[in-house]
Amino acid sequence: MRCTVEEIMVILNHERLKLPENRKERRMLILAVVRHRFDFEEMARRTLAKEWRRRNEQEKKYFIHVFSQLLENTYINKIEAYSNEEVVFSNESIVKNKAAVDTSIRHNDLEIPIQYKLIISGDEWRVYDVVIEGVSLVRNYRSQFRSILKKEKYAGLVKRLDEKIQIIEKEES
Repeated sequence: MRCTVEEIMVILNHERLKLPENRKERRMLILAVVRHRFDFEEMARRTLAKEWRRRNEQEKKYFIHVFSQLLENTYINKIEAYSNEEVVFSNESIVKNKAAVDTSIRHNDLEIPIQYKLIISGDEWRVYDVVIEGVSLVRNYRSQFRSILKKEKYAGLVKRLDEKIQIIEKEES
């Protein structure tokens, strides 16, 4: 995780990439780092929970695609809002094939705790959840999706995700 955060910090602090006209390039570089470290399939599976087993392979692939797009589009702005805060790595624990890395972002007198939950995938540790100030990203989306699934079924959830991505992308243009 430390290397991943440091890679992103190098991109964010690069003078040429800070320029507005280089926004697309900066985002592509950041997303390349994020995609390498985050296990979007595992996140999608955990977010859909029981509904995941009901989906065929094509539906699973598409859900991974739209879910990862949603996360990328939603959180790239938060990453880009970084303004020289200090990232502190405080603790890590490993139990079998899972790990937790505790960090915090410090800015002035504010400290935001962030825990990365990782799972071993092949020979690499990959993030499957992020807990910010005690709130799990996966659990939060699972709760939201569960209520949509009850009312609108799977097709309604995917339609909503597609619409949300289109709105975000229009705002970014």
